[in-house]
Amino acid sequence: MARNTDIEQILFPVELRPVYVDGSKHPTKGYKAVVGTFNNSGYLFREEQVLSIVTDNYVLIPNKVALEMAIDIHSRLFPGGTSDSFEIFNIITPSTMGSCHIDIIDKNYTLNILKQEVYVPFVRIQNSYNKTMPLRFLVGFCRSICSNGVIFDDNSISINLPHTKSHFNSFNIDNIDTKWLKKFEADFINKTNKADKITIPEKVFVPLAAKALNLQFTFDEKDTYKNALVKEKLEQFTHIMQEYTDRYVRKEKFGETAYAFFNVITDYASNYPHLQARSTHTMQNRCGNWLSEFCQRQHGRSIDWKEELRGYEQLIK
Repeated sequence: MARNTDIEQILFPVELRPVYVDGSKHPTKGYKAVVGTFNNSGYLFREEQVLSIVTDNYVLIPNKVALEMAIDIHSRLFPGGTSDSFEIFNIITPSTMGSCHIDIIDKNYTLNILKQEVYVPFVRIQNSYNKTMPLRFLVGFCRSICSNGVIFDDNSISINLPHTKSHFNSFNIDNIDTKWLKKFEADFINKTNKADKITIPEKVFVPLAAKALNLQFTFDEKDTYKNALVKEKLEQFTHIMQEYTDRYVRKEKFGETAYAFFNVITDYASNYPHLQARSTHTMQNRCGNWLSEFCQRQHGRSIDWKEELRGYEQLIK
């Protein structure tokens, strides 16, 4: 999937306006409308769109302001980070423009793992105008050669800022420095080293991927139309998983390991062309959760695949 780096796309004007109900001449007390002006649905001109209705306690944080905060974080987090090394890596946003994820990197900074694998640490800016998510800054890692991305979504590696006056007024990034990034890197290296040593049989890659990504393929005996759709989705998923499995087990020569499987699911989460844009962050987050939980739980003991794949046994080939 091609990366989107058109930052101007999401830096459109946005403001809070009074809300009027049923032709009233007086605005509704306690509420405001978040209104953006942008090019939508392929039109040649910009038009106003109501993105959400919010309370008076809501703090509007334009994407431009969030980006400026991220530039500050970049200079603190990356060793030697400057405006010249700052780079927009990828932008994920739905057509409604109500939310966005902006990934930024330092173009001069990479991370080596397993002696030969090169990853690019990135900071993901998460913001919304439709109340679906707070402003957040999360650290993730992207495999340089193929753009497979992963997010570790827990409190230890994220800065969370809800759109409320009390939270925004108390926001402080003075404690962010290069030690943060080094801590995240050490944790990621530890997890991938463990994954490289854990054996996962190729035959369970498809059902384990469905479980790790929380995908359900449930058939209904009474609904033949639904069954046809589920069957088609399952066939598509199985086909792409088998394709990714062949790539990482054999072509990349990672063998039947948890690290190969990790690349299979991050490739799907980051590059599968039929995955909706709004699902990318969720899927990359699930990849991170799987790596953290699986390596911790399986370290030093054998795996009971019957128990591990409970509920997904029908997908084993």
